[in-house]
Amino acid sequence: MCGCGHHLIPSERMHDENAIPPANPSMQPPVRVSTVRCPGCGGAIPEDFVFCPNCGRHVLTACPKCHRAAQTDWTHCAFCGADLLAEPANPAQPHA
Repeated sequence: MCGCGHHLIPSERMHDENAIPPANPSMQPPVRVSTVRCPGCGGAIPEDFVFCPNCGRHVLTACPKCHRAAQTDWTHCAFCGADLLAEPANPAQPHA
């Protein structure tokens, strides 16, 4: 403390009658999630959902090359340029 009585060090703040108590974590405001409109039903869904939970429409897929999210109506990946309409290699086939 500097002597004026207005500047408290952290340990003194804990005992200050006018100090605001720490927030209760369960009372924190909800985290905001970016949403988009489903092209099928128009409902608001989180932007990273693969299927719409309201109507079941497939809204996102993964690029077979870079594995980033791509919208199902894209012809090419916006991140790496891969052709999304080309047949992906079948990883289930055994190696010769």
